[in-house]
Amino acid sequence: MLSPARLLGFAFTNADFLFEMDTEGKILFAAGAAKDLVKEGGEGLVGQPAGKLFKPSEGARFATFAKALKSGDRAGPFKLTLATGVDANLAMFQLPENGANISCTLTRPGTHSSAAQVDAKTGLASREGFLAAAEMAGNRDALTLVHVPGLPELCAQLPPDGADALLQRIGDSIQTTGASAAGRLSETSFGALAPATSGALNIAGKLSEAISVGGLTPPSIAETRLGLQGAGLSAEQRLLSMRYVINQFAEKGRLANRNADLASIFAGMMEQTQLRLAAMTRTVGEGAFEIAFQPICDLATGEISHYEALARFENPEGTQETVKFIEALGIANVFDLAVAAKILNLVEQQPDAHIAFNISGATLASPASFGMLAGILAENRKMAPRTLIEITETATIADLESAGKAIGALRAMGYRVGLDDFGAGAASINYLHAFQVDFVKFDGAMIKKIGSSKRDDALLAGLAKLCGEMGVTTIAEWIESEAMAKAAREMGFHHGQGKWLGAPLLELPAAPVRAGKRKGISESWG
Repeated sequence: MLSPARLLGFAFTNADFLFEMDTEGKILFAAGAAKDLVKEGGEGLVGQPAGKLFKPSEGARFATFAKALKSGDRAGPFKLTLATGVDANLAMFQLPENGANISCTLTRPGTHSSAAQVDAKTGLASREGFLAAAEMAGNRDALTLVHVPGLPELCAQLPPDGADALLQRIGDSIQTTGASAAGRLSETSFGALAPATSGALNIAGKLSEAISVGGLTPPSIAETRLGLQGAGLSAEQRLLSMRYVINQFAEKGRLANRNADLASIFAGMMEQTQLRLAAMTRTVGEGAFEIAFQPICDLATGEISHYEALARFENPEGTQETVKFIEALGIANVFDLAVAAKILNLVEQQPDAHIAFNISGATLASPASFGMLAGILAENRKMAPRTLIEITETATIADLESAGKAIGALRAMGYRVGLDDFGAGAASINYLHAFQVDFVKFDGAMIKKIGSSKRDDALLAGLAKLCGEMGVTTIAEWIESEAMAKAAREMGFHHGQGKWLGAPLLELPAAPVRAGKRKGISESWG
């Protein structure tokens, strides 16, 4: 059994102030040294009304949240203003083993991940915060989705303070439904999680009441409740499917039609996503995809340095979207292993081939996934001098130190390692500083704009020069004309890749291929 002191230690890993209250709202226990949050120390608050901790106008909201809790329920985090005038995020939990008492935590906004994932207007979790809560809950909960058509237009009918009050009432109403987690998914949609055995939450009815208080006519609010199960999928894959569908649901205007059947739309998206995931897992696992090869050329001499391996799938949405789907649904590691196996086999069969292939930042950041990849590469170390590895930035790498060690391990085997799509993400400069790499491939969107802005050109030239001074080879993507090739070369780029230099080929050429219209092209390792 955990001692009270140890429980307190665990609690403070995620909170700045703790308190417990009884059914009458009186504080039974309080602890914390956050003087900016609470004026009095813990012992001085025992026996006093918990509502005293909050600004008078917030006391009613706090009491509403507390009364709505049932045994085993969680609520929050949601933002309230304290008596000290400081905003804090409140989370509440009625632990079944603790009678009817309610345990509460206060957290400074912005200091913890949960606090940083709160929608400022409603006090609900943001979409990311809600998805994180869903992943913690697993598949034991049911998901309730609510769509309020025309909510921005309703807010526009009110003065700014009235609109703010409406959104706050909506957030409060959802918090009182008994949901274990609730979030704002888009301007017009909300989500809530509750145990699958708890029944319907009737969020639509509560939101209609909240809108009516402002003197507005509530729209026809759609509400649907769905389980998180998925046949043939792991618990993690089911949750990743839900995350993917909610993002598609919120970002791509699937509810632009106000008369849309919310339940059928979301259920259909979930079924389609999970079937696609199962099929894609089989495709990737069996290596049933094509590889195309695009040349990367020396901009000074025109010689082909090597080829990049580009996966090709038979689907209408294109490879880029397919790879995003693969990463979003958690099978990037399997995909990376399948590509690596194909390329290493090809390099072994063709002694003159020099090929680069991509691995996801997610694979690099996962000890298990990277361990499997490193094992395959170590077994094929003899191909290292003719094999390059490009790390994509589609998945952010959080642990730079561990990723740097992983890159070091690959380079120690003899593989050349580089960063793909450099400049497309905010973390690019951090990666260049943290990782010892052999080459950097600059994002084509940056290269395409060369000549359109002196300021942007100066920045790009500076980055290319910095890489050169660090001994890092630079590659410019999207070279689509002789003029672009010349501009990139004059800016200091070493190599280029793009249609003018050579389109992707389904097979490696048996003889050197001319890049663009220049003469004297020969294939070599640069």
